[in-house]
Amino acid sequence: LAGVASVVGGLLFYILAADALGFHIVGIALLVFWMRVLGASWRMAIVVGGVAAVAIHLSFYKILRIPLPWGLFERYAF
Repeated sequence: LAGVASVVGGLLFYILAADALGFHIVGIALLVFWMRVLGASWRMAIVVGGVAAVAIHLSFYKILRIPLPWGLFERYAF
């Protein structure tokens, strides 16, 4: 039950916060949160969350050509 609630809450958080904060910040935060809910260590959750967020961004941006929100990092967009 906690897993389902965390996914629903996380998706609502993404919808509300992605435009303002950007995909990178929200994506890393969500992945780390979800991995911790599933029992991963902090170290593993942070590393995998960061790598996965970058991989997801590059997959959408370079391969699929679908832009994700930059939010706070808009001045660094490439």
